Amino acid sequence: MADKDNSDDKNITGLPTQQAITDYVNSCATPPTQREIARAFNIGQEYRAPLRRLLRSLSEQGTLARREGRRIATPDQLPEVTVLELVSFDDNGDGMARVAGENSANEGDAPEIRVILSRKAGRAPSIGQTILARLARVGPNLYEARIIKVLERQQKRLFGEVIASNKGFKLMPAERGKRDAINLQTSSSAPCVAGDLVEAELLPSKGYLAKTARIIHNLGSSRNSGAFSALAIAEFNIRHHFPDAVINEANALKTPSAKGRLDLRDTALVTIDGADAKDFDDAVFAEPTDTGGWRLLIAIADVSHYVRQGSSLDKEARTRGNSVYLPDLVVPMLPEAISNDLCSLRPHEDRAAMVAEIFIDNEGKRISHSIERALIKSHARLTYDTVQAVFDGTIDEADADVPHGTLHALFGAWHALNIDRTAREPLALDLQERRVEFDDSNNAVGIALRKQSESQRLIEDFMIAANVAAADTLIAAKRPCVFRVHDAPDPKKADSLHKLADAIGGKFTRGQVLQPHHFNKLLAHVKDTTDELMVNEAVLRSQSKAVYDINNIGHFGLSLRNYAHFTSPIRRYADLMVHRALVDHAAKGKKSPVDGLLDMPLEIMSEICTHISETEANAAGAERRSIDRFAAAFFESRIDETMDAVIVAITGFGAFLRLDDGKADGFLPLKNLPDDYYDLDASGQWLEGRHTGWTFGVGTELGVQIAEVNAVSGGILLRWVSGGLTDDHPKRNSRIALKKGENRSSAKANKRSSHRKNKTSRRKSR
Repeated sequence: MADKDNSDDKNITGLPTQQAITDYVNSCATPPTQREIARAFNIGQEYRAPLRRLLRSLSEQGTLARREGRRIATPDQLPEVTVLELVSFDDNGDGMARVAGENSANEGDAPEIRVILSRKAGRAPSIGQTILARLARVGPNLYEARIIKVLERQQKRLFGEVIASNKGFKLMPAERGKRDAINLQTSSSAPCVAGDLVEAELLPSKGYLAKTARIIHNLGSSRNSGAFSALAIAEFNIRHHFPDAVINEANALKTPSAKGRLDLRDTALVTIDGADAKDFDDAVFAEPTDTGGWRLLIAIADVSHYVRQGSSLDKEARTRGNSVYLPDLVVPMLPEAISNDLCSLRPHEDRAAMVAEIFIDNEGKRISHSIERALIKSHARLTYDTVQAVFDGTIDEADADVPHGTLHALFGAWHALNIDRTAREPLALDLQERRVEFDDSNNAVGIALRKQSESQRLIEDFMIAANVAAADTLIAAKRPCVFRVHDAPDPKKADSLHKLADAIGGKFTRGQVLQPHHFNKLLAHVKDTTDELMVNEAVLRSQSKAVYDINNIGHFGLSLRNYAHFTSPIRRYADLMVHRALVDHAAKGKKSPVDGLLDMPLEIMSEICTHISETEANAAGAERRSIDRFAAAFFESRIDETMDAVIVAITGFGAFLRLDDGKADGFLPLKNLPDDYYDLDASGQWLEGRHTGWTFGVGTELGVQIAEVNAVSGGILLRWVSGGLTDDHPKRNSRIALKKGENRSSAKANKRSSHRKNKTSRRKSR
């Protein structure tokens, strides 16, 4: 702090007044030393000793307090380095914390502590975790904290269902696999009844049996429509309310004119989405060229025109990172005034767009491309089902109410793109998507399994072409880009597929650089067999996670060297940043336009990439947990029912089985298997009984009974009824991999020997 004229703050002794010292100490970000106080009040050497005595006297009176390092603070000032507990996130995405161990009942008098979250160190702490932080006082009762170290990872926030007990209520955790209820402390300010879903705080206790939680928020009855989404929103800390400033900013926006834009309003662009879609952020068009190839137009909503960097809209979108799609609810990244109106390419309405024009030959190879701003008007809002019906020939193109030749040109262009895709040979996973179906009253009525149709693949391949064009444009222009990268699989993860391939009579390469076609050979081996689903999921689990990064390492799964997300800026912040970079490129070396990146430092871009990769993973987790809960709820009426199931994963504690052809998963614990000691083999693919010879492995078909269902946790507990392999079972030998020159008997003996050496042995409870 600069020296100042403090003559009015000094008494007749030449020393500062008590009030002046207190005011100065309170104004400092960190507690000052005596030397800093003397310097601030221009106190010469002749008054240093009296000042020291004055500060000591004020400390003894309790007016001031001594801190580590001979620093001086007011009694209510927090130490510079303090242990904090993260309690929430504010509207700017920063954490809000309190001093660890502080009684939450006194929160009204507690200082406000804002934790500035840096993404450099990776994943930020979760709510309920304690951190060691360095504090800077920025107001009388306001601090900024920067994390030094995350001290513990135990989640102190709990979510679950209230259940009645002899002494009041208990909390059954919503976390899958948790089966022990926790004592629940209730109060008049947080009432509850059995069946309510609540957010609770784990209170300090000694010993596991004494664990008690206190209700923070009541989320409503678990039987209410929307209960599972409300639980996911709270559990995954999803921001679902827009601040007034963001709403007001969005409501003030208007569609731009065609000035300075390519006018494509007469071009027959159409949107193709799911029947329940509300935001249409892409439109497509294709026509043949004179050379036998195709001209493609992929129009993407020009979100960057409306959402300027540094605005309230931008800050909120960056914090959210992406839209969150739950089975019965969408939590958008941007307010509806943008996502469902201005940037939704609704038919017959002028809309601002970024348009990728791509020329390809008749084998899908790109000849040239360009990306520029345009004003478009969608000619039709089509659904995947309608386009698929035209593709299948069950209805005519005229029935889709589009200009003649529109869809057939799209089919022709997609056929060319598909040729290129086949030659590129990306990872060919074939997994069905679980979708919760609802009636007109938004009540869940079932789970549907859907495979990707040709109409969906058409749009996917058009979007991939546009994404590659965007990445190539920015690379050629030497502009910063947010790439979508997917690293090659970890060899250790992929090694488990070698053992799985042996078990099912297939082959998987080992000891060489992996390429997607190596996985595709294994997938082709199980096509249309009972092992297909299990192997597809095993291959998926072996893959690395796709993330966002400013460093381009390519996309392994798509077999692409350059790839970025460009086609969904309404729902992904990554795409919005790519749009802004393209806007800068279009400025041709001039200063970054107001809707560009504004020369954002690469360090900040890298932090944003880490953040939006995390929000994407968080959103995927919320969606997956919600679907699991809906699926489990449909099994509540099927207790004691017997059905066929397939083992998809083995652990030392039991097996996970796929039910109803993949609509739900259930867990079969060791105690519910035939009575024996069970060993988990080294490959992690088999459980084998030491005495009976019963063997249970990945891919084994069993008859099971639904023993217990907990919809709130998404858990389905199973009981073995029939199936499995024994020594005299014909399938058993086919599941044992032989070494060269080894007979079946020695193979089984060697396998049992390896089992006995394995330290993950488990015994069935008697």
